[in-house]
Formats: sequence, C-alpha cells, structure tokens
Amino acid sequence: MNVTDPIHLFRQSAKQWPLRAALQVEGRTITYQELDAWSNAIAHRVIGQGHAGERIAFVARKEAPSYAAILGIMKAGSAYVPLPPDGPATRWTTMLQRAGVRALVGREEVDDLDGIDGGEQGTHAPPDMPTNGEAYVLFTSGSTGGPKGVSVGRANVAAYLEHQLAVNEFHSTDRFSQFFALTFDLSVHDLFVCWAVGGCLCVPTPSELMRAASYAREAGITVWFSVPSLVVLQQRLRTLNEGALPDVRIALFCGESLTWSVLRAFTTAAPKARLINLYGPTEATIAIAAYEADRGSLGQEGVVPIGRTFRSTDGRIAGEELELCGPQLARGYVGDQEATDRAFRVEQGVRWYRTGDRVRMDDQDVLHFLGRTDDQLKIMGHRVEPAEVDAALAPLLGGTPVITLPREEGGAVRLYTFVQGVVDQPALMNELRRVLPSYMLPERILQVDRMPMTAHGKLDRRALLEQVEHG
Repeated sequence: MNVTDPIHLFRQSAKQWPLRAALQVEGRTITYQELDAWSNAIAHRVIGQGHAGERIAFVARKEAPSYAAILGIMKAGSAYVPLPPDGPATRWTTMLQRAGVRALVGREEVDDLDGIDGGEQGTHAPPDMPTNGEAYVLFTSGSTGGPKGVSVGRANVAAYLEHQLAVNEFHSTDRFSQFFALTFDLSVHDLFVCWAVGGCLCVPTPSELMRAASYAREAGITVWFSVPSLVVLQQRLRTLNEGALPDVRIALFCGESLTWSVLRAFTTAAPKARLINLYGPTEATIAIAAYEADRGSLGQEGVVPIGRTFRSTDGRIAGEELELCGPQLARGYVGDQEATDRAFRVEQGVRWYRTGDRVRMDDQDVLHFLGRTDDQLKIMGHRVEPAEVDAALAPLLGGTPVITLPREEGGAVRLYTFVQGVVDQPALMNELRRVLPSYMLPERILQVDRMPMTAHGKLDRRALLEQVEHG
C-alpha cells in the first residue's frame, strides 16, 4: 500500500476523525463517517455490477453526491470521468466514447449504477482494490477538434500528495476552498490534500463563487487555492479589501500566469498568508513546480516565476521548451496513441513530457514562464485550443475561411471568431453552444470581407483584432 495513496489517506482521516466535518456543500455538513459510508455504498454497487477497474462517468455538479461518487469509484479500483455539468451533450458523447465508459453513477443521469443515496450509510468497507491503476480521465481542449482525454494514475496522484504534505503544514483544523470545477484537475488537490489531513472542504454555490473573497471570509477559509483570474474578479467587485481574508494562512495559485500586481492585491486582503505560485499541466498531475513569494519581493512588476520542479521530478529546457520527467507524468491520452507518442518520449530509459511551454531559468535555477510554443491558452484556468472552435464551425462553413483569436481585455482573455463572407452569426453561435463548453465560446463572431494578409503573405492577426476594437 502506498502510504500517500489518496483513498488510503482519506480512510485514515475517516478512522481518526469520524465525526469531524469533511465537506460543507449546499448548506449541508457531512462528516468523515458519513462520507466514508456513502462512498462505500457506491463502491459496493460499482463492484457488484461488475465495473470494478473500469472507467465510470458522472455529471460533475458540485453537489454532495459528486464527492461521494469520486471516492466510491476510486474505492472500487475504478477511474472517474467527470462530465461538465453544462454539457453540451455532444461533447459528453465524444468523451464517453473516447474513454470507453460503460457505466454512469449519478441521479437522473440513469444507468445501471443509478439510485445510490445516503440511505446505505453504515455499509462495511469494500474489499481492498489495487492502488496502482488509473485514478481519473480529464478532458482538455484539442487542436484537431474535440476534447483530448488525459489518463492519470493513482500513483501519479500519490506522488503529488507526497510532495504537498511534506512541504506544506496543512492541519486537521484547516478549512479548504473548493473553487475549481470537478472537471478541472486542480480540484483533485482540493479534495485529497484536504481529506489527507482531516480538514473540511468548503464548496461555494455558483453565486458564492462569484464573490469568493466574501465567501472565504464567511466560511473561515484558511487554505485558499484558485486561478489568478478569480482574484482579478474580486478586485473588480471590490471585495478584496484590506484585511478581508484574515484567516487565510496558505494561498496557492495555479492554472494561469500570476502577476505581481494580482499577488500584491491578494496580500493586502490576506496579510498572514504564505503565497505560493504552482505550475503544472494536466499531464504532469495537478502541479509539478512551485515558487513561494517573499513579501519583500512584492514590489516587482510582470509575471511571478513558476519556481523549481518538485524534488522527486526533474525538468530540462530544450530550446526554450520545458520538458518534464518523474513519477507524476500521466499515462497518456486515451484512445490516441499518436498524440501520446508526440507528447511523451523515452530517452535512455527516462520518460519525458513535452509541455509546449516556453521558459527560461535564471541564475538561481528558478524557472520563468515566457509563453507557449503553440496557440494554446488559458481561460479561467481551462486549457483552450482556439482551433477547436474553428473545427466545430468547419462543417457548417463548407470551406469558408474561419479563425478564432484571443484578445486580452481587462486582465482576462476572450475569444473572437472571424469568418470570411456573409454568414448567419446567431446560427453559428447556437451551433457552438451545442458542441462546446461555455468557457470556449467566443465573445462574438465577426464577418470580414476578406482575411487580411501581411506583406509576407501571412494572416494579419493584428488587423483582425483591431476590428474588435474599432468595429
């Protein structure tokens, strides 16, 4: 048994603190004992239906049954596949097919595992299942059209937890934020770091998430973890006032570039907090590098460094691209060996992952993020390939030129899609809503008479984006 296996750590906490709050969600407080029994019942159902060791999907609403489902699926030795609550259904179908999912656990999303509820609390623990299998499959945007599923192993998660628990003093009295969607791999940190130490996971409603700083104060959050853009939103709403987060003692950020100005604003609100910038692609399991900001360095401008890789991992710079190796590297992409072989390669017995991130290392061996080698970007922490928007529209356009471009507006990245010629813009937007998640939708679809070209015959992206500003 790996001592930092996520389920092993949860069971330890449930045994040590059975009556302590493990989860606060939807106005309910659920103890470790209750969550353990509820997830045991789900595990028994999964095993009894013959789905142990398989991939099991659920609709990832941030409701109590979802957290029990994650634990129950993993207790059964299975891997969970979270489906985005806002769909769309066609994307669900693609995800289910690519992951080879044969069963769904949930409420009205009926399959042979439906009907689990808290009424089976007290069920004895399921038999011990192998802990060297798959933990979850999470889907990110793919440049060739359609989502790309990353397969992450239990051992990958255990390696991440081992590092976090060794370098950070999390306590059983801590109250952890759960701001991330359950389809976003940073949520895995929220759940299993919290439950590893016997803490309470605090889940805001959608309206509470919008005012995250106020929610964190009211909920007594002591460990904050978010994308930087959530802090920017709190600044705009003027909820990040001086001393607004007096209880926060550890603040972690990941998923997007963190600027010193955003960090200064957060520090004003959380004067006692340690400030940690994490970096890592989904393929390297949650995060794989960290930089702790010294309060004496907060006067800087620009982007906060991504720091050094974790001690059990290693990184190298090939050209300007960061490549990673170590026990956190994911297994690859489900149903796409070609993509796996492009991103992961073995050299002299060592497996490396090509991140696509451009970095530099300073004279203190600290890594600094410079940008991407491709067109991938982050929107509210979600990986987005603008080409996936174009691919979704291509069947409707019959070869008509189309390109989606990012534009930074007020500290946030927004997408704009440009189509050559006269098109039915509302119809195209409705089609995108049918096949893409909400965070990938462009702000607008704009018509252009002809795609502008530079003197060298390349697409003039700047000229296109100027049309957004000038009409």
